[in-house]
Amino acid sequence: MTENTGFSRRTALKIAGVTGMAVLAGCGGDGENGNGAAEDGNGAADEDWGAVEEFYFDGQVSHWGGIEPAFLEGEENPTLTLIEGQEYTFRWVNNDGQTHNLEIRDENDEVIDDYQSDDVGEEGEETSLEGVVATQEMTTYICQYHEATQVGDITIESE
Repeated sequence: MTENTGFSRRTALKIAGVTGMAVLAGCGGDGENGNGAAEDGNGAADEDWGAVEEFYFDGQVSHWGGIEPAFLEGEENPTLTLIEGQEYTFRWVNNDGQTHNLEIRDENDEVIDDYQSDDVGEEGEETSLEGVVATQEMTTYICQYHEATQVGDITIESE
């Protein structure tokens, strides 16, 4: 019989991942970008996130690759900071010819408000998920076909 510890497997994995990255990084740095502005793990200043209306990724079995906004370019499965109540478009291109989709999920791995794109299986084919309104329950963007590798975290901030 499994004991319920109060948090999900995904939460436990996130904690382990963050702890491991902190150890590898040496916990150094002051979280600022040199101009005194707070910075996230992607090198974006807090105010940069407020101007974002669209995210553009390339999808492949190994990860979601950041293309736009520019501060996410080249990042694999970047953590996204969304502003509560703001509307977003998630656009992506198939980069490997495998079937992918993009879903926005909550901490229980449930799709939120039917926020899931069409399946795309041809290399070079694009699709988008429009009208995504950021809410506190959003925790993850993910491909249902490659959940172990094609997944990124979402954090929500209030203005």
